[in-house]
Amino acid sequence: MQRIKAKKLTLGIVGGGPKSWIGHVHRISSRFDNQYEIVAGVFSRNVNISKKFGKNLGISPDRCYSTYHEMAKKEAKRKDCIMVVAIMTPPSSHQIIAEKFIDKNIHIISDKPFAGNLEQAKKLHKKIKLNKKIKYALTHNYSAYPMVREAKKLVEKGKIGKIEYINVEYVQDWSSGKNITTKNSKKFLKWKINNKIVGTSAVLNEIGSHAYHMAIYISGLKGQTIFADIKQVSNKIKMDNNAQVMINFNNGAKGMFWTSVMARGGVYGLRIRIFGSKGSLEWIQNDPNYLKFNPSKGAVKLLERGFFNADFSKKFSRIKFGHPEGYLDAFANIYREFAYSLKYKSKKRYFFPNEDEGLETAKFIAACKKSSKKKKWVKI
Repeated sequence: MQRIKAKKLTLGIVGGGPKSWIGHVHRISSRFDNQYEIVAGVFSRNVNISKKFGKNLGISPDRCYSTYHEMAKKEAKRKDCIMVVAIMTPPSSHQIIAEKFIDKNIHIISDKPFAGNLEQAKKLHKKIKLNKKIKYALTHNYSAYPMVREAKKLVEKGKIGKIEYINVEYVQDWSSGKNITTKNSKKFLKWKINNKIVGTSAVLNEIGSHAYHMAIYISGLKGQTIFADIKQVSNKIKMDNNAQVMINFNNGAKGMFWTSVMARGGVYGLRIRIFGSKGSLEWIQNDPNYLKFNPSKGAVKLLERGFFNADFSKKFSRIKFGHPEGYLDAFANIYREFAYSLKYKSKKRYFFPNEDEGLETAKFIAACKKSSKKKKWVKI
């Protein structure tokens, strides 16, 4: 892969229109470190909305496109073709959109999950591996919090010994406090009740993918077998809304995951605990600047982002300790690392999630569905 010499990477966007909060997150995050310039995009299936929104972002009218097909084709013919495309559409479209731009040798940053289902994930993974001219990043943004990376480094250093148990909990409430019925489901759940759009499973694709990724990212392990119990909203609303999963990892460790989008009062409560032969680690997203380290011998240590007792986190911190960093900063870390990986020749290790982790997560989700249906343990 040739290194990009430009001061700023030209960025195109697919999705993330005026009503998309995640689109807002991506656009802000891409600007944090002055590494990207948004120059093209298609932001809605409604052509007028897409072009108007692009104009409001300061994009030239001739680069506000009607479809991603048109965007990939016309951008590839330009001397100033976009260098990177960011995809922020519903899950089942990730594969087909990414492949259009991979064919034009354009680098990819995609929102999670990797793809809508395992078949799509395998095709996309193969496509990426066959093209030696492009790189791919997946915005499992929780992996880019400084104290999550601190946890990963502590595990790699053997500070908690051999990992024995992993517990992950991630609960949300998509109901807005209402009882979801066939009459109001589209209003509150929108496209997420459509399996053709959301993919294999709403709860697993949307937040379960984060939970599993966090476990394998920090631990360095892979799941081998699982037993899953997945619940749907109702007999008439066939949307997965709750998943409880037991998992065996490749080093013999055990795991328990709970993820839900109908946990009343649940407010993005992502929490991970990892227990080893020498101690444990605990990180909670709602208090992201701290990592609890509990050695089996000695007092509990509360490690603070950017502080002297969490040296590795300093590499990913933007402001001085004592001042909180959060969601946008983590997203921006992925954008910054991806830019650096494209621009600089270096043996430096980058920590952003890629296509390999994306495929691993897709395998996990497919296995969960199979296990829940057959009510037995299955291989990932």
